[in-house]
Amino acid sequence: MSTIWQSVTWNVARAGGLTAYLLLTLAVCAGLALSAQLQSPARWPRLVNNELHNFLTLLATIFVGLHVLAVWVDPFTHFGWNEILIPLASHYRPIWMALGICALYLGIAIGISTLLRPHIGYRWWRRLHLLTLLLFALATLHGLGSGSDSQSWWAVALYGGSLWAVGWLLWRRVQVARRSRQERTQLQTRLQAQQAQMQPAQTVVPPQFQRPGAWGTGTGTAVTVRPPAQGGTATPLAEPWRASQPSQPLRRY
Repeated sequence: MSTIWQSVTWNVARAGGLTAYLLLTLAVCAGLALSAQLQSPARWPRLVNNELHNFLTLLATIFVGLHVLAVWVDPFTHFGWNEILIPLASHYRPIWMALGICALYLGIAIGISTLLRPHIGYRWWRRLHLLTLLLFALATLHGLGSGSDSQSWWAVALYGGSLWAVGWLLWRRVQVARRSRQERTQLQTRLQAQQAQMQPAQTVVPPQFQRPGAWGTGTGTAVTVRPPAQGGTATPLAEPWRASQPSQPLRRY
């Protein structure tokens, strides 16, 4: 009877860990696909993607709990709570087990940050949510180092395919961020150019409105004129010296 129970608990621990890793991979891929804007709103609405991401994260959390519980009750491993909750306290592959424990704590911290999102704000929640990539890396190393099936071909295919999918989506996400940054820079440059064009330029005064040279240069000096009205011509600003000038056109000296 104990042999059967030992086989059941060990198989549940293995299956729970691998299923949790697969669900974590799908959740990370869904999150990266959302941020990289790979979904098609016409065929796959954004609301469905958000719900799918949350659902996969919840399922992964449930199977992580099942994996931890099965490891604890397994009579073969004889894990205590200190070996499950304290890094490097395990007698079985302590380094690889410590990576899994750190991934567990990191996942709890990310989940708490999601619950506190209305209080900490979107910017801090987004920064903390980026730690999901570190969580995925720790979970991958934990599975490769401590899993009893990590040498089998299907386990290698699972870990390799997961790394490729997350890596490709992460590369697409970086490209989207770089393209968005370039578009913002171009938009700011275009707006600055438009504002510079909208500023009033220096008005060129025609020769008939120029005052004779007052400094012995023999040339007229430019004065500021009012902008022409619709259908009219530009008129110079009134200055005291114009009152003594004749109404006839000025001659050049």
